[in-house]
Amino acid sequence: MIGVLVMNASLYSVTYWYILKAGRRIQGALGKEAASTRAAHRSSKTLMLFVAAFAFQWWAAALLGAWQLIATPPFLIFLGAATFSNIGGILNGSIYVIIQRKRVQEKQAANECTASVTRQVALTVNSFQQAPSNGSDKNDKK
Repeated sequence: MIGVLVMNASLYSVTYWYILKAGRRIQGALGKEAASTRAAHRSSKTLMLFVAAFAFQWWAAALLGAWQLIATPPFLIFLGAATFSNIGGILNGSIYVIIQRKRVQEKQAANECTASVTRQVALTVNSFQQAPSNGSDKNDKK
C-alpha cells in the first residue's frame, strides 16, 4: 500500500512539474498574459486538487501498512484506514463542485466583459451618429 501511495504521488508530481515547465516555456515564448499560460496554470492547480484528495484518501491505509510491518496496529488505525479509503467519491465530488464553480465564475466574468465592450461600442457608435457634421453634406447635395 505504501508503494502504491508513493508511486501515485510521484507520478502526479512529475505530471505537475511537466505542466509547470510547459507553462513557463509557453510564457517565455508568448508573454505573461498568454491564454495558454493561464490554462497551464489552471490545469496544474486543478491537478493539485486531485493529488491532495488522493493523499487525504489514502494516508491512513499507508500508515496501516507501515504499522503492520512493525507490529499489530490498534483498532483505531484499522478504522481510520477503512473510513478514509472509502471517502473517494465524496472527495472527487467536492473537486467536481469546485471546478464547476470556477467555470461558472469564469463564464460570468467573460459575459460581463463582453457586455461592457458591447456597451462601449454602442456608446461610441451613438456618439459618431450624433456628432454634428462639418458642412460637407451641404456641399454634396448641391
